[in-house]
Amino acid sequence: MKTFKAQLKFDGKRLVFRDYSYQFFTTLMPLAFYLLFTKIFTYGSAAEMKIFNKSYLGSMIIYSVLISAIFGFAQIMRGDRDQGFVDFLSLSPKGKLPYYFSLGFWMIMLSLFSILVLTIAAMIINEIKLTAGQFISLLIIPVIGQIPLLLIGLAMSNISRHETLSVVSNFVTFPMAIISGLWWPLAMMPDWVQKIGKLMPTYFANNILSKVLINQKVELTDFGGIIIWIVLGLILVVVITKLVSKKGVVTSDA
Repeated sequence: MKTFKAQLKFDGKRLVFRDYSYQFFTTLMPLAFYLLFTKIFTYGSAAEMKIFNKSYLGSMIIYSVLISAIFGFAQIMRGDRDQGFVDFLSLSPKGKLPYYFSLGFWMIMLSLFSILVLTIAAMIINEIKLTAGQFISLLIIPVIGQIPLLLIGLAMSNISRHETLSVVSNFVTFPMAIISGLWWPLAMMPDWVQKIGKLMPTYFANNILSKVLINQKVELTDFGGIIIWIVLGLILVVVITKLVSKKGVVTSDA
């Protein structure tokens, strides 16, 4: 327990108090999108905008946890691997388990911070009103939806070069955000894009959260989709970990 507490303290200092660019991308970037599409590019009647303001809050919250997992988590772990920190921990008596749990804990804490900032901003700027159940759902659903994304980020952290990882992160994050309907409604896209988008983990999480916020019935199939992605993410991590242990490192060319 002492080892885990020490790891939490160490990771908290370097993630929360030293990397302010991380806070910008995971919090301020989704907030800027939210303000842009709810205060500037407005459309429809007042009643329609009231619904849109709530559902788009859910979209930007999921977008925030997507950035956190793919950009933040993957880059942090890649940096730790480059510095030999992960190899050092693997030789310690406690191994790497406290490190993984600590990073996961702080990723969730930082995501909760972003969720609170986005929610408070929406309540102040657009006068959104939430029930206690909706507010609790805002804190729980994105965290559950982030689990498969963190697993994808963990797998991506094995890419050997920072430059390549950055390119791959861009190719994963922004297309996934677009085709899963986080930036604008999925109905505006071609049918074939919609079919792909509805298979994304971000689509399932966003669909659940949006329906909770606008008081619609949540489909159990969306939870099933997240569970399937968690299983796929675990398989991906296990396979890549075995490849890394055999070859030393997963290499990738830009």
